[in-house]
Amino acid sequence: MSAPVILCGLSEKIGRGVIDTLKPEYDVIHFVQTVKAGTDQIPAILQDKQPPPPDPELGSKDYSRTPIAVILGGGYNDNDTEVMMKASEGIKPIPWLRPDSTKSAPAIGPEYGKALVARVKELLAQLSEDGKMNEEKVHFY
Repeated sequence: MSAPVILCGLSEKIGRGVIDTLKPEYDVIHFVQTVKAGTDQIPAILQDKQPPPPDPELGSKDYSRTPIAVILGGGYNDNDTEVMMKASEGIKPIPWLRPDSTKSAPAIGPEYGKALVARVKELLAQLSEDGKMNEEKVHFY
């Protein structure tokens, strides 16, 4: 069974590709497109409450399982991440994954998403192996 995650991304098009590429290991149960949506929706999901309807309608919407991580795309800066994490603070400690801007990546497009997903999968496997899946902190992929 795939592990549930929340994906935050500014581009619906890239989001679709990332969601498909995360499968079968991970199930994006919810796609967040703005910081405001993240501050409203992520805490509700982590509290096992039905979140407000997402826009766009990406993700499986299988809220029967609590997500194991929040994955952020490159469009979110330090402040955006901090605001969303603060809204969810203390509810359920899970890792928040952000792209490492010091690592090279393809230009924005389909290959960009695939390259970042490979790094996300590698990081999540490492965090699990190291017993760090219950830490409420940012990890860079």
